[in-house]
Amino acid sequence: MLDAEVQIRYKAPRMENLMTLVPTLTALLLTAPAHAGKCDYLLRRADTYTEANLAKAFQDAVRCDKDFAEQNYTRFMASATDADTLVSLTMTALDANIWNPVWGQLSKIQSYDARDEIAARVGEACMENERVVSFLQGAYFGLRDIEFQQWDDAFVSCEAPALLDWLTTQIENPPDRLFDEKYNALMSIYVTKQGRGALKSLAKSAVRSAEAGPYDAVLMQMDAAVAPQLGEDLSPEDRAALEAALIAVAKRVGADKSRAVADRLATAGAQEAAASLLPSIYADRMQSSGGFLYGAAAIERAECKGVKTAVIHHAEVNEAGKRWLILEEVEAPLRSAKARLSKCTPEDGDWPVATTPEPVRNGKEINAWLDGLEEQWSNKEYAVKMQGEKDVILD
Repeated sequence: MLDAEVQIRYKAPRMENLMTLVPTLTALLLTAPAHAGKCDYLLRRADTYTEANLAKAFQDAVRCDKDFAEQNYTRFMASATDADTLVSLTMTALDANIWNPVWGQLSKIQSYDARDEIAARVGEACMENERVVSFLQGAYFGLRDIEFQQWDDAFVSCEAPALLDWLTTQIENPPDRLFDEKYNALMSIYVTKQGRGALKSLAKSAVRSAEAGPYDAVLMQMDAAVAPQLGEDLSPEDRAALEAALIAVAKRVGADKSRAVADRLATAGAQEAAASLLPSIYADRMQSSGGFLYGAAAIERAECKGVKTAVIHHAEVNEAGKRWLILEEVEAPLRSAKARLSKCTPEDGDWPVATTPEPVRNGKEINAWLDGLEEQWSNKEYAVKMQGEKDVILD
């Protein structure tokens, strides 16, 4: 072993390279607490223990003085040169209810692969040792964000029902903060373990976090719960489950939060599902026909005798409540309106088309939107004219 640094060689099948602990052995010797008394001989020999007896030596230290053992755990860890030994040492510490130095041990390993290996193997031991479950639960409350995330593989590999029950409870009770990195990490763990099965609890979390919690982050994790593998398509079953869960959320939160769900559904191509939320989001804007009213406009542009000129061809759009987005379907009818600047030099490209960003209550709101559109083009130094067109009907 080098004097300047502590090295660990992982002998697990998929770990072959040397993994280096961050602290130097010299630093460990300088910073280790000074204990005078019956346990000193254990500390003096800490860096000479063989792999075969390291865990037993730490157990002897616990018997001698538990506080002494806990404060010098890293000294014993420095003698571990393979994964088996370090996992065995970890489990010995957990059996003695020594958590703090074990929580921090992954930060002392430079290789991320090595960290993942150790964490996963500790997690796998939870079926035989229930203290692993308590240790992982405590990590969520006792560690800082980055240190907690280092143990994610332990949570994933632990198959104890008690841990899954605890995870479900935590997921369904989100923090009252817009952003919480540890909670985000916990959701990622839950999604990895449960896949599509995480949607039910995530939906509860979304509803409970709508007012002051990490609502947007929960919606993102709902997407992740059914995300296909690279190169694959979202399965019909996963798509249907996600849509149902998102709609269930949208119907239990306020209009603004529900609108975010509808936008997410529409972006994912689920236009019909998004449109199903129109009556709950815009209940006060539903027309007597059961549909919704929008304003739309196409802007004809040309240079007329040296003057940049724009004609705003505008129309009311009556939509049957089947579409969350209407832009694509109104482009053709508006662009087919009779040109008013045919004797001028037209600008290149199709006429730009715009719609009101959401349904409106009446024609007055369309007129107010058109006033803003006229001002916008006037500010671009166009001479603006308005031209009304026939209504567009979207059944």
